[in-house]
Amino acid sequence: MSSDTSVLVRRAGGMLVFLGCVHLVATAVLSAEHIPSWFGGSMWFFPPGPEDLSRLAPDVGAFWLVWGSFAVPLGLIGALVVGFGRRGQVPPAYLGIGVGVWALGGAALFEPSPFVLAVVPAVLLLAARRRGTVERDDAGQASGAGPA
Repeated sequence: MSSDTSVLVRRAGGMLVFLGCVHLVATAVLSAEHIPSWFGGSMWFFPPGPEDLSRLAPDVGAFWLVWGSFAVPLGLIGALVVGFGRRGQVPPAYLGIGVGVWALGGAALFEPSPFVLAVVPAVLLLAARRRGTVERDDAGQASGAGPA
C-alpha cells in the first residue's frame, strides 16, 4: 500500500476517534447533572415494565445519550482503523459502507445533527480501499502474477 493510501486510512480513523471523543465530552457536559445518579443505582432494574420504555427517566435518557451511545464503539473503531493504517493495511470496504450508511441514515432522521460529519471518514475509507485495490491490481500485472 502506498503512503498516500495509508494516510487516508489513518486520517479516517483519526476522524472517527475525534467524533467519538467530542460526542462523549459534549454530551457529558450537557448531562452533567445526571451523571452522579448513575453511580447511585438509580438506573438498576429500570424500567419496571415494557410500557415505561417510551417514558425514560431523565437519568436513563442521559445515560443513553452519553455512555450508552455509539460514541465509545465509534472511537474504538477509529482506533482500529488507525492501527490498520499504521500497519499499511486497508480495512474492508464494508466498514466504510457501514459507517456511511449509518451516518446518512442518522442525518436523514435527525437534522440538524453532526451525523453527516461521519460521511467524510466513510468516503476516505472507501477511497483508500479503491486505491489499495488498484495498486494491488497494478502490482500483479506489472510482475506478471495473476490470471492470464
